[in-house]
Amino acid sequence: MLNEKSLRLFIVISSILSLMVIVTLYYSSVLNFTQFYSILIGALIVLLNFFIGFLFIKFSLDKSNKLFITMLWGGMAFRLVFVLFLVVIMLKFLELNTFGFIFSILFFYVFYLIIEILYLNLKKTEHFER
Repeated sequence: MLNEKSLRLFIVISSILSLMVIVTLYYSSVLNFTQFYSILIGALIVLLNFFIGFLFIKFSLDKSNKLFITMLWGGMAFRLVFVLFLVVIMLKFLELNTFGFIFSILFFYVFYLIIEILYLNLKKTEHFER
C-alpha cells in the first residue's frame, strides 16, 4: 500500500538513481561535459520546482477547499513563471546544450508531476478515510 513514507522514499531513491545514471553516462563518455552539465542543470531546476510545489501542497492540505484550490493554482502559476525565468536566464548566460537541457526539463517535470499527483491522491484518500 502506498503511504507518505514510501512515497518519500521513492522520491529520494529515484532522484539519487537518476543522478547516478547521468554521472555514469558522463564518466563512460556517452555524454560530453556540456551535455552532462546541461542535463544536470535542467534536473536541478525541476527538482527545485518540485520542492516549491510540494511546500505549497503541504501548506494548503488542511485548509478550506477554496484556499486549497487558490494555493494549488497560484502555486502552479508562480512555479511556471519561476521556471520560465530560470530557463531563459540559463539559456541566455550559460553555454548549455539546448536539446539536453530542454529534454531533461521535460523528462523530470513529467516525472515529478506524476509524484505530485500521487501525493495529492494519497492525501485525498487519507482525508476521506478519517
